This record gives sequence, structure tokens and C-alpha cells, in this order.
Amino acid sequence: MQLIIAKMLTEEHKKFGICRKTFPALRMSTMKPFFDMLKDYGIYDERRHNKTFNTYEHGTNFIQFFGLDEAEKIKSTGFNYVWLEESNEFDYVDFTNLKLRLSEPCKPEEVNQLFMSFNPIDANNWIATKAVKESDVEVIHSTFQDNPFLSEAYVKTLLDLIHQDDNFYRVYALGEWGKVEGRIYTNYRAIPTMPLFDSLKTRWAYGLDFGLVNPSALIKVVRADEKMYAQEVLYKSGLTTSDIIEFLNHVERGDIYADPSAKMMIEEIRRAGFNIYEGHKKVKDGIDFCLRQTILVPEDSVNLIKELGGYQWRKNPQGEGYMTEPVKYNDHGVDSMRYAAFGMAQRYGLLTSAPPQEAVVSTLTFNRRTLEQTR
Repeated sequence: MQLIIAKMLTEEHKKFGICRKTFPALRMSTMKPFFDMLKDYGIYDERRHNKTFNTYEHGTNFIQFFGLDEAEKIKSTGFNYVWLEESNEFDYVDFTNLKLRLSEPCKPEEVNQLFMSFNPIDANNWIATKAVKESDVEVIHSTFQDNPFLSEAYVKTLLDLIHQDDNFYRVYALGEWGKVEGRIYTNYRAIPTMPLFDSLKTRWAYGLDFGLVNPSALIKVVRADEKMYAQEVLYKSGLTTSDIIEFLNHVERGDIYADPSAKMMIEEIRRAGFNIYEGHKKVKDGIDFCLRQTILVPEDSVNLIKELGGYQWRKNPQGEGYMTEPVKYNDHGVDSMRYAAFGMAQRYGLLTSAPPQEAVVSTLTFNRRTLEQTR
């Protein structure tokens, strides 16, 4: 993103294409940070931002944001530079077609380029097997060690992966090609938008996972027509309990099932007037229940979809096979989904192996001084 902005500031008469596989994903994960960065740099001009056509102009340069689900918008369009964010979402045909869009005129000493950014998750992916072997491709390999701005806590999270799963450590810490093995959720698919539900025939609740360095995640889970819908409502780092309460004050009220290890935070939110309960403690129970569902996720739930695709069982360090516990990494949204899904199943008698029961309410009490000191 900084490279694209630098070219936008230092070059002239260039056309940029910034793309993800779907436009909802692009809007959430790329467009907003892009314009936030322009504002941080003090160079954003709202008059040059066409929010209808998702374009931006700077001097003689023109930037088009698009998803491949909006292919009609870029027909007969040429670019000098194209950036594919999360490029392992695309396929080789997409890659080839977008390379053919690098058709805008440029100076003799310049070259039109396509940039791809991604984590090297799967060594069998087309990027590893085809794209990087083409003669005009340059591979830029970077890791957390190239980023001086990461917090010590996040660096520790990455280094601790070596004790959980060597494949995750290889991909996310070393930046080496890994293998997609032991995926947990294969029973989900993305849908364009969250449907409108008949309130008399649906049940729904939130799942909440707390974070500070890691993201806090609030996921809305709806059960309707024998299907389970999961929608990302909040996914953000750096939030205190007070920040979460403030956010909850501005969304539709409903039951909340939260990380059972965060008892003090749960109690504080309950005292703020919300129906919040401890989520089920046994991870395997919740996963098993979610695996028995058809899970539908709207495309703008970008982080949840990404987590679902990368959520894996831990390898057995003593031999072949996998353990009955997941790798603890990039699991904030899937944990929240599990809390809500299993919490509703317990409360409304949807489990085949357990009778209906009321949600368990924490019996811990804290005086106001304790809460203030914690805050």
C-alpha cells in the first residue's frame, strides 16, 4: 500500500488498479486502510474521491478499486500497475487476465507491473507452482523481522507458533511455503449478503472474543431454515472492555456468549446492562457442533472467512495424524462463532446429546473499586 502511494505521489499519467477477489472484501480490508493512510499523510482530497465508482485521482494519476465479482466495471480497461491483495484468493486464469490489463502507455524506461501480496499458505497453490516460475517474476520474501513496528507481544505470538505447529511457524514466522493440512471447517461458504429473516422463525446471538494486542471479535450467529449464518460485526485490535461496551451500545441488543476465561470482563459488561454469559469451555464440543452445520458467511465478513479457511487441527508431535485441538492462531472470529452457536444450542435444546438448559451465568461478583482498578 505504501509502495502504491509512493508511485502515486512521484509518477505521472499512471492508472492503478487495486483488486481483491470480491469487492466486499476489498472495501473492508483494503479501501478503508488506503484512504486512512492518505489522511494520516495529510494528502487525502475528498473532492478527488468518487465514492460511486470507487476511484481516486491525484494529479494526473487515476486509481480504480474493484473486485473480480464486478468484472463488468473493468472491461476494456488498461492499467500501468495492478495490485492483487490476498492474491492466493485468485486463480491462475484471473492472474493471466489481469496481466493482460497492463496495457496503458508508459515511458520507454518504465515497465508496467502487477504486484501480489499474500501469505505463502499452500505450496500447491498456483502462485508457487506456476506464477513464481515465470521469467518476468521477482519474489520479495519478507518476515516479521523486516517490520520494526511490531509489538513485542505480537512477535512473541509468532515465535510461540513453533511450540504449536511447525507448518504455521514456517508460514507466518519464517515466510516459507506451507501446506494446507488438517483444515477444520470445510462446511462453510461465502454468500453475497446476509439475508433478511423472519424474526418468528429464527434464533440468534452474539459470540464475543476479547483481545487487546489481538483483535476483539463480535460475531452474530443466526439459525434459520436448518442453516447457520455467521456475520462479522466487530473485529478490531486495541479495544478495552469500556470500548467494547461503547460499541455494544450502538448495535442491536441480543444475548452474548463470551470467552469463559475472561470472567472479569464478562462481569463488567453484564453490569453495563447486557445479557452476557460464559461461553462453553470445551473447544472440541463447540467445534463438533459447528461441523454438523451448514455455515453461511456474508462476503463482507472478511476476517471471519479468512480464519475459517486457515483454521487447522494441531499436528501430533509424536507421529502422524492430528490432535483433537486446534492451532491457537488467527482464531478470534471462529472462537466467537463457536461460543454463540454452542451457547444457543445448549439454551434451546438443539444438541442431540444434551437436554435444554439455561445459559450459565457467572456467579463471580466484584465491587466497584475492583472494576475501576481493573479498568
